[in-house]
Amino acid sequence: MSVGMQTYVRELVARLPAAAPDMQFVVISNADLDTAGAEKIRIADRTAANFSLGEYAALPRLLERGNDLVHLMSLYSPLRVRAPHVQTIHDLIHRRFPQYFSWKVPLYYRWVTGPVARSARAVITDARATIGDLQSYLDIDARTIKVVPLGVKAAFFLSDEERARIATHARERFALRRPFVLYAGNARRHKNLETLFAAWSELEIECDLCITSEEALDFDADRYVSPRGRILRLGHVEESDLVSLYAGAAAVVQPSLYEGFGLSVVEAMAAGTPVIIARTPALVEVAGDAALSFAPTDHVGLAQALAAALSGNQPIAALVAAGRRRAAAYTWERAASMTADVYREALAR
Repeated sequence: MSVGMQTYVRELVARLPAAAPDMQFVVISNADLDTAGAEKIRIADRTAANFSLGEYAALPRLLERGNDLVHLMSLYSPLRVRAPHVQTIHDLIHRRFPQYFSWKVPLYYRWVTGPVARSARAVITDARATIGDLQSYLDIDARTIKVVPLGVKAAFFLSDEERARIATHARERFALRRPFVLYAGNARRHKNLETLFAAWSELEIECDLCITSEEALDFDADRYVSPRGRILRLGHVEESDLVSLYAGAAAVVQPSLYEGFGLSVVEAMAAGTPVIIARTPALVEVAGDAALSFAPTDHVGLAQALAAALSGNQPIAALVAAGRRRAAAYTWERAASMTADVYREALAR
């Protein structure tokens, strides 16, 4: 599971008992989670490993044991789930861009994800933009699709004073001497990082480019150099370092060709950082008018947006204020409450 998918599980599991005191929760997981008083069943990794015999044999029996409703919190699931269930599918990027993934992926969606999702009492997704994909690629009945936006942890909401103080930590921690722009995410091909590299290399302003991904790039990054800055591959960073990077960045960029939500976008907005997005459906839905934007493969347009963000002029200050207001609506408490409502509706069927 991606970092974003793991965050979704951890944040909801920690909050659902408080959001739904009328329900009892059992958490079945092979990870250590804050279950907030819910019953926990810790299962061996081999029982729930993706595509394993345990996932197809042992896990279904465990899910069916006395539960009125099961929430499958990602698209990875047993081959068959007989218990009443809801399922979360964040996006269908694997189906939109099959050329970027293994030939096995369409088979998994056809024989596992599709049947399990179609038999669910509800399918939860992060944004309205994904509803059409769920219908087109998985033949999901639109009446069962429920949109529950993701949330932002409290640690990412920064006042101007906190932002200034924490930004100093980022500069010292990563030896950042110039203004910098930040990409936080993985380096899969649909993330469109080459467009970001190309745009950065054409800037006429001193600026470093920081990338948190530790994955290999699918293009020759050495082609993109600048006498006015450097590219820093920071690898995986802990949450406290990520918050400080958001605080110190001149802009946070999400250049992805497609996203199910764009968690880094609202995290950066909460921190008071200008945000630049590719104009793709879910990113536009989430960011609204609180972000600069560019056509997804237009590196010249992205370079212009980067220059605007680095200028720090009054329109950028207004954009930051709008971003903070927008981020305030995205909380994990709200996500948990909306998810509990989905459970109630599913249980009433």
